[in-house]
Amino acid sequence: MKHVHVVFNMSAAGSLRQALADLGLRETVIGLPDDFSFGPIDPPAAYLRARWMEDVLGFERRPDLEQEANLFWSRATGRDIAPVAWVCRRNAMEFAGFLEFVSQVGDHPFRVVDITEVEFAPRPDRSESIPWRTLSFGHVLPDSMVKARLLERQTTLTGHELQACRDLWKRLRAENGPFRVVSDLSLQSAPITYFDKAIATHVTDDWRKCSYVVANCLSSLWDDGTYCGDLVLWSRVRALADEGVFEMEGDGVRMRNSSVRLASRAV
Repeated sequence: MKHVHVVFNMSAAGSLRQALADLGLRETVIGLPDDFSFGPIDPPAAYLRARWMEDVLGFERRPDLEQEANLFWSRATGRDIAPVAWVCRRNAMEFAGFLEFVSQVGDHPFRVVDITEVEFAPRPDRSESIPWRTLSFGHVLPDSMVKARLLERQTTLTGHELQACRDLWKRLRAENGPFRVVSDLSLQSAPITYFDKAIATHVTDDWRKCSYVVANCLSSLWDDGTYCGDLVLWSRVRALADEGVFEMEGDGVRMRNSSVRLASRAV
């Protein structure tokens, strides 16, 4: 069977294609365009999350998302391929996508490259001075993939490990929370307000650009080992402004064109 590398991060899929090409390998890589770390997952239909993003987070729906996601799943779970699933369990998006893959693939055999505990060598052109672990497969550059010999880390899950993945995803689907977040290298459901406290620590009595607030909040979350997308944080900044916790000026649509400060009653 033809090997197909199944990746739950579109950026990582591109980097893996380059790494395989650098190794002289012509193997197929497919990336999941959907994100199971937020929105409804019971049922796990892409159009429901797209509608939720529009209604709850306030983002324009991607008209082609459902078609692209359906194509990904038909290819990832085809019985005529030998899938190799790549996952970083420190990343809620990648971990949740992997759990949905385990659920959909059923009893068809597949291999896994789990990079959660991989220590990557320092890069001379980066700030790392010691070996480092990543919060996302999408942060690993092609040359680091090659040097870490990630392809040689392919393994299979035991029956107990497969069942644990399925049980975890079954529970998360039953909870159907707004967010899935990483805790102790597992996933747990989280409320819509989960990131609000972290955001508020970067808002003061003085006006600050929303892009500055979101960027600093992202950096703090990453330092604490939490990976979150900027659009999720931006949606919560706008929600807190609507609730009167923050005051906002600017167009309220683009982070760089908007500023925020603590509302006087919240000071």
